[in-house]
Amino acid sequence: MIKRLAGEYFLLNRGELIEKHEELLRIADIRGIQCSRHPHRTYRVYISRRSLKHFVEERKAAFLVNHSEEDTMEAILFGIDMIPDAIIDYDRHEHEPKHMPPKHFYLKDYSHLGRPSLRILVEEKKTWLEIRSIHFQTRDRMR
Repeated sequence: MIKRLAGEYFLLNRGELIEKHEELLRIADIRGIQCSRHPHRTYRVYISRRSLKHFVEERKAAFLVNHSEEDTMEAILFGIDMIPDAIIDYDRHEHEPKHMPPKHFYLKDYSHLGRPSLRILVEEKKTWLEIRSIHFQTRDRMR
């Protein structure tokens, strides 16, 4: 469903309104993983339709400068596919407790696949994480 919505949002003009923009879509379930070091091992991860649309819009605008629509959509779908992996099996976690709600960044390096890294900003809610933004980063910015 999320990839289908991303495809629909890709066809929209920048700034177009969408239905049910506040609706949360489940994208990952951290509960039950075997990693005891994960800071959110009892949480589920959601993304709002608005955040998904923002991701698609921003990556579309950035990529279409130097890439075809097909390559741009492929990059967006790669990012969506890798969200669960980037959050569950992250390479680096950053926490900013001074924000309310607290913000967490999950970073995962995909250079071994010839892809940029993902940096995902999530807000910690009562019992879930909500993705606020997703960014691609070059390897130099991962350090």
